[in-house]
Amino acid sequence: MSRRPERLQIVNELGKPQSLAAGEEQFARLGHGQETLVLGLGPDPAILASLLPGEGVAYVECPQFAEQMPERWAASIPPGWARLAPEDLTPGLLAGCQVLVYTPNAKLFPSFWGPIRAACQLAQAPGGAPPAASGEVWLPGDEDDLLVSEIAQTLMDLGLSVRRLATEGLAAELPRLLKHGRPELFISVNFKGLDPLGESFWLMRKAGTRVAVWCVDNPFNLVSGLKSGFWRSVHLAVTDAWFVEPLRAHGAENVLHLPLAAWPSLFASPRVVPKYDLSGRVVFVGRSEFPEKQRFFAGVALPEATLDAAMKRLDQGLRPDFAWWRTALEIERLWPGAEVRSVGLGAEQCSRAARVLTLQSAADNLPLTIFGDPGWAGLVPACKDLRGPVDYYGPLPSIYATAEACLNVTSLLLPFGLTQRHFDVWAAGGFLLTDATPGLRLFPEELTREVSFEHPGRIEGMVQRFAANPGLRADLARSWRSLILAEHTYRQRLEKLLGWLAL
Repeated sequence: MSRRPERLQIVNELGKPQSLAAGEEQFARLGHGQETLVLGLGPDPAILASLLPGEGVAYVECPQFAEQMPERWAASIPPGWARLAPEDLTPGLLAGCQVLVYTPNAKLFPSFWGPIRAACQLAQAPGGAPPAASGEVWLPGDEDDLLVSEIAQTLMDLGLSVRRLATEGLAAELPRLLKHGRPELFISVNFKGLDPLGESFWLMRKAGTRVAVWCVDNPFNLVSGLKSGFWRSVHLAVTDAWFVEPLRAHGAENVLHLPLAAWPSLFASPRVVPKYDLSGRVVFVGRSEFPEKQRFFAGVALPEATLDAAMKRLDQGLRPDFAWWRTALEIERLWPGAEVRSVGLGAEQCSRAARVLTLQSAADNLPLTIFGDPGWAGLVPACKDLRGPVDYYGPLPSIYATAEACLNVTSLLLPFGLTQRHFDVWAAGGFLLTDATPGLRLFPEELTREVSFEHPGRIEGMVQRFAANPGLRADLARSWRSLILAEHTYRQRLEKLLGWLAL
């Protein structure tokens, strides 16, 4: 009985063991030319040595790969082959070579091979690297993706040309798109449109396009699904200032705090929807849990004692947020690896509990209306007015404007976070009551102290106070609305982003 050949095994970029496939079929050919360039020799250079001449061949190898190979590996490299460094691969050299690529490299050490593969694609494209399209921005995102419409319209208002791209299959489509010209900026929300290995990023980077990602959600949750460290080289904007230093500590080169904002085109001119009669009612609009939560946290478990301690903090009006869970679980490294999802699950479980506590308290004492998914029925049984989800770009501004008060509970996945409600409700002419998230430091303290609560038990008294003092309520609403529209719109955020990117 024949035995299967033993495969070499190495530790890849993410620190995981991986077996190496060998054989001629593991190599792909790119381009045409008199010279031969090999990108990665694979686990058995003798295979290539039997196919290629002993002289006139150059190769590049990843140092992390070579260091893990046995002595026989180095001995099997023909002495007449020249080893090149990545900086030796000029566009002229690449354009004149036929290139052999060891294809598993893309998943083994993508941060090393991604820029090299991108340089090859551009050098071997007809006409070389594409010209810049002055003032053009590429924005991946589907029709129902939040912030895509806001960003697109605001950039056009700023005089830029915006090309919206469907996200499905975009990584494979980008090389073709770049043949006809490159944008000055590629901006993604939550890494949409960028593949997990970073090939799209390196292709645009090598073409001379700046790539920025606006992390609206917890950035470490977002990068936990990435298979390479390319994100460290992206220009990262985060809505929560707490993440700036941890991201830098994990190698991020460029990080900017860029909070959420209001879109006056939608929220400053609320449309009246007659079927909503919300006068005198306290309103909450939101989901009972984020989409695909079970899949995202599959296989993650929390220590019961830690979860109990966190819930006790909630009862005391304290915040067991992402930062607290990181300390409680003693997890220092947030990438790579799945450890960060334990931190995230703890914060998410507490977030839902905080929302439930807040809404239960409101439902017990006030006329509460919840717009959201059916999950709320079992979580807040005291609420007798549960209505279905509403389209963010539909009647939401009118709901905010006509309610007596709108409730907000900020996700504990964002230690210093804010939500769209902190901007949209005021812009729509509504009135917001919010948990006392540290993110409120973005606004003047004389405004935030009037409308924020550290414990849900305060909500009833706040509502009664403003009902008894309609003049105070109106003054606060005017002050908040003026502040949001003067200082916290998406135009101002994107002007700051473009300035940071030197565009």
